[in-house]
Amino acid sequence: MVNYKCGICKKTIDLNVESIGLQCPYCGSKIFYKERPPIAKRVKAR
Repeated sequence: MVNYKCGICKKTIDLNVESIGLQCPYCGSKIFYKERPPIAKRVKAR
């Protein structure tokens, strides 16, 4: 299970990535954004 945020109603939803036909149970939207932690990653320049 992965946490996603609905693009329309902005509610957090736990979705199974393997299922086909993902849809928000609250508003019916099919637009989702994957929630990322607020920590910035540092990358060493070469």
